[in-house]
Amino acid sequence: MTVRKLIRQKGDFVPVIRSDVKLQDVIDQLEVDNAGALVVTDDNQTILGIISERDIARGLKTYGRDVLDKPVRELMIHDVITCDISEPLNRILELMDEHQIHYVPITERGSLCGIINMLDLTKYRLAEIELEAEALKSYVVGSG
Repeated sequence: MTVRKLIRQKGDFVPVIRSDVKLQDVIDQLEVDNAGALVVTDDNQTILGIISERDIARGLKTYGRDVLDKPVRELMIHDVITCDISEPLNRILELMDEHQIHYVPITERGSLCGIINMLDLTKYRLAEIELEAEALKSYVVGSG
């Protein structure tokens, strides 16, 4: 399976935020989007960074309550690990494991076009296992 197929199944909505906002806005947007991370972009195509709940926790540890007034660009991850939409789905797992990350923005010709997280992969794998089990049951029942 390719990343493209999973993006088609789950949808191409990407929770994003502009780079010039304060962390309080990030927290509000995470809640609105029911997301664990936001891709930081000013044009909805160019990935400037990514900020996750983990980054917010680190910011709280470093700055205390003052972190809410910090601009997102001071707390976001700047070197974002991405994956091209044409890659096999296993590539996402490799990236997550290698870099210990939970969110991978997806690009097509260098532009943001989706995001995949660990939950998306888990849901996909569970659905795949269910289909395999149903096929096996049909085979066993049909051959009896």
